[in-house]
Amino acid sequence: MAGKVFISCGQSDKNEKDVAKQVSDWLKAQGYQTYVAIETQSILDVNSGIITELKRADFYLFINFRRDKITTTNDEFYRGSVFTNQELSIAYAMGFEKMLFVNQKEVRRDGIFGYLVSNTPEFEKYDEVLPIVQKAIESANWQPSFSRNLIYQNLCWGNSLIYSDHTGQRNVKCLHIDIYNNRPDQGALNTVARLKSLTIGGIKSIATDRSHLKCTGAPGYSNSIWPNDHVAFDLLSIDLNNQSNIYLHSALDVIPRVPIITIPGYYLLEYEIFAESFPPISFSISLDATGNEETTTANFI
Repeated sequence: MAGKVFISCGQSDKNEKDVAKQVSDWLKAQGYQTYVAIETQSILDVNSGIITELKRADFYLFINFRRDKITTTNDEFYRGSVFTNQELSIAYAMGFEKMLFVNQKEVRRDGIFGYLVSNTPEFEKYDEVLPIVQKAIESANWQPSFSRNLIYQNLCWGNSLIYSDHTGQRNVKCLHIDIYNNRPDQGALNTVARLKSLTIGGIKSIATDRSHLKCTGAPGYSNSIWPNDHVAFDLLSIDLNNQSNIYLHSALDVIPRVPIITIPGYYLLEYEIFAESFPPISFSISLDATGNEETTTANFI
């Protein structure tokens, strides 16, 4: 899943809207997802739109356009967009690591912005914004593959073991996946995994068992992932006494447990991961089930 850039950018006139679109279009062409924040009118809009999208975003881009000219006894300057600066405060409180700030000349850096270090050049004209953003992103080494939310890594086979649950006991070899929480400020509570679909011979079907999968090495089917930490799940297992049989270690309360695969072949399996207050993620693996645990392979698609 591509990283999402939250673009906090004033859009009070056509010029500002054009800049927002140019930046968004360029980012999409580089492989990112984008969200361009639109000024909202109520606290409900902020909660349902801005805060939700900030939680889902991986990068934060702040573009501060001029607003009113302020004249005091000793100074003369422009203020920035109040709403955009409010978004910046929320983003800062959420602990974004990947943040870039682009300021228009003569706009005073008020509030949180005044305390943040930024080496990005200021712009005068609207057509200067995109080149500045492009160079800043290159210098900061942003990559579309980065995520500050949940990510999946390390698809691997475990050692053979005796597995016991409410449906019985089997001698198995398990396929595991690590789920990482890259948020520095929030734990992923009640993280669960499930098999969503199974493709056999090019025909995709909803999985008959979509209950929660077993947390690896833990007594349950859900887990909490601490900030900047990870947990593992059992994706499937090979029955070492009948190696054509592939099982799930799930919470499904049906006895005896029925294998999801019984015939050697090439299969595609799609999984989903859910956690409280985090956007869900999904991934697919290809499984070449040979009927032999030593030659059966699994890979990300």
